[in-house]
This record gives sequence, structure tokens and C-alpha cells, in this order.
Amino acid sequence: MDKNMQKMELAGDATMEQAYQTYSLLNEEVRRWQDERGSFWMEELSPAETPPYYPLVEFPEMVVLELWKRLNRVIGVLVSESVLRETWNEFKAGQPVSDPELLSCLQIALSGIAHLSRAPLQDQPVEPSYESTVCPVCGEGTALSVLAPPNGKRFLHCNLCGQEWPTTRVGCIRCGSEEASEQNYLNSEEFPGIEVVACEACGQYFKELDLRLLSVADYIWEDVRTLPLNYAAEQWLAEHAKVSGKVQ
Repeated sequence: MDKNMQKMELAGDATMEQAYQTYSLLNEEVRRWQDERGSFWMEELSPAETPPYYPLVEFPEMVVLELWKRLNRVIGVLVSESVLRETWNEFKAGQPVSDPELLSCLQIALSGIAHLSRAPLQDQPVEPSYESTVCPVCGEGTALSVLAPPNGKRFLHCNLCGQEWPTTRVGCIRCGSEEASEQNYLNSEEFPGIEVVACEACGQYFKELDLRLLSVADYIWEDVRTLPLNYAAEQWLAEHAKVSGKVQ
């Protein structure tokens, strides 16, 4: 599911500007919902005793459907509740959602609920000893690391709920390999301060943002805006696999 969050699809062939306008409208509706219904739904969310405290797959179905329907209406997607319920169950089971607009609204709804659930935990920072690429709040895997000012301390960032927690300064956040020769950094002058790290050890990649060089107001949109780096990493890994003989 983390890959779905990472590659949020917005409005098919829409231009980036049109996609951003749609994304902004949906987030405005999320904020309205949080103001109107947040306190009610917080009473329905019970944290676990150990991380992850609010796993995405355990979000109450009714809260997901309520916000999802509101977001669908914003962009004119009319789908019955029974279809939404079936789609939500398929999504939890790891099955793909074929409709990009429906998927976009679901992902933004889940992010809005996850941010709501994280609020009571903000004064309880994650223990420094927590070592996992799985978010301690919502249980989603992460594909994003950040280097914080002033000295570049490294954190993992969850694009679903916004939680951050410390991690090792170097190495692949996917498989844990710390072998420098296996890490390949791809960047572009178009996106200063952002690199995609392609790991030869596990054949996966992740994005790293250097917050000493750029300011990020919205991590989800920043991830979407820089998708060309993701595509470059996928192409690089595919070519490397051919050259190394790992694929036919």
C-alpha cells in the first residue's frame, strides 16, 4: 500500500497544474471534515499498546466511507456505498483499484484520517530505539527519508500520517544495506535538494529530501511533483538488472 500512497494518481492525463488544483480542493474538504467530524471520530479510534498504534487496515469502515464519499462528491465521482465498501475491502487485501480518481480520493481520505489519529500522539515522540521502516503510528511502509537541518540528521517520513522517526545516517531504508557501493544516487537540476537512491542489493529505491537545501510544505505533493525521479530510478534498476544478468 505504501507504493500506492507514494505514486498517487490524480485525474488521468491532467496537467500538473490541474492535478494540483484538484489535490488542493480535496485537501480543503479534508480539513473541513476534520473540523466538523474530527472530535466525533477520534472517540472511535482506539490506539494499540505498541506500534503501530493506528494501523490503516483497522480504520473503522464507516469513517473511511464517510470521508471518501465527501471527496468523491468534490470531483463529481458518483459511486454507491456498496461499491465503495467492496473497493475498500479489496484495497485492504492489497488488490489494485483500477479507477484513478476513486483511488486518489481514497488515498487522500486515508491520509486525512491518519493525520487525525496521529494528533493525540504528537506529544509522545517515538523512542530513539525504534528501528523500522514501518510507521509506528499507522503501520505503513515508507519510501521517503529526510535530512534535517542543521547537521543532516536522518529521519524516515510517513506520507500517510506525517509521522517522522530517526534512522541510521547512511544506507538503504528498504533493506538496510549500508554498503556505499550498492547505493546509487539519482538527481536532477530541476529538483534541487532531492535525490532518489537506487539500491543494487535489494533492487528497490527510495526518495531522500535534504531540508537544509529546500523547504517542504506538503510532502505528498512534493513526492508527486518529483515523480520523474521515480521513473528514472525504475529505468536505472531495470537496466542494471539486465546488465547484471539478474533478469532475462
